Amino acid sequence: MAGAVPQFMVDEYVLAYHGPLLYEARVLLAESWDESNTLSGQVGPHYFIHYKGWKQTWDEWVPESRLLKLNEAGFAKRRALLEAQAKKGRSSISSAAGTAGGGGSGTASPGIGAAGRKPLKDFKKDGKKRGRDALDSETDFMKRPEVKIVIPDILKLVLVDDWENVTKNNQLVALPRKPNVRELLEEYRQYASASKKQERSARATALLSEIISGITLYFDRALGNNLLYRFERAQYVEQKRQNPEKPMSEIYGAEHLLRLFVNFGPFIAYTNIDTESLNILRDYINDIMEFVVACCSSCAS
Repeated sequence: MAGAVPQFMVDEYVLAYHGPLLYEARVLLAESWDESNTLSGQVGPHYFIHYKGWKQTWDEWVPESRLLKLNEAGFAKRRALLEAQAKKGRSSISSAAGTAGGGGSGTASPGIGAAGRKPLKDFKKDGKKRGRDALDSETDFMKRPEVKIVIPDILKLVLVDDWENVTKNNQLVALPRKPNVRELLEEYRQYASASKKQERSARATALLSEIISGITLYFDRALGNNLLYRFERAQYVEQKRQNPEKPMSEIYGAEHLLRLFVNFGPFIAYTNIDTESLNILRDYINDIMEFVVACCSSCAS
């Protein structure tokens, strides 16, 4: 695309927004997307990045607006976001799914005004403490254990066949799928509501519809950046062009839903939901896997 000059280069280390925070990352690929091939809905420079210390399943395409230079200004922004997130976490439980590229405005430090200033030594002391708090917050965040999502063996075979069909045989899944992701998850919701109800806690039963809606929403958000093989990108762009108002969960099916679940364990490990809700979500996802095995033999075709 003419006119847009990339600000970042391949192999450059950067800071990248992921949810409400910034993380160090490395640029692996750089491309300029236009209306004919954009996966994100945005045109201009895009970068395929790897987050430092993260598994490759987190590698993703991001627009230039998600990146900052790895310099003092970038680190200052990251510290500010970490402090804001830590403060937010102390006051209330954060939403499980943050929006990428967010950045909050800071608040004025108490005791600093026109009438008087803190001594320099106090600034240094406060700065060191804030820095330690920010680093501790990030360290704790990255130390969270990965949530185990059990992929049944039969679905592992489906995933391998899916990978070989796309990457080796150039055989793309025919779209739209029937049933699609939204229909599959709705079928599961009805199934789960009618069966095994006595085996679940009251809270698990109450969270069912919310969890199904959350999985559907995350699928729609993750598909373009995280769930496609390179050969599928043109097909995705064409579907977006033909169905601008339709969510991709109403077009794609079980194959891509399974790819989401492979990546879901690391994702939910980095959310700020309480342990009980996390366990409920994990159990539901594992149960959905069994449901797909039992009820969706078409996903292997």
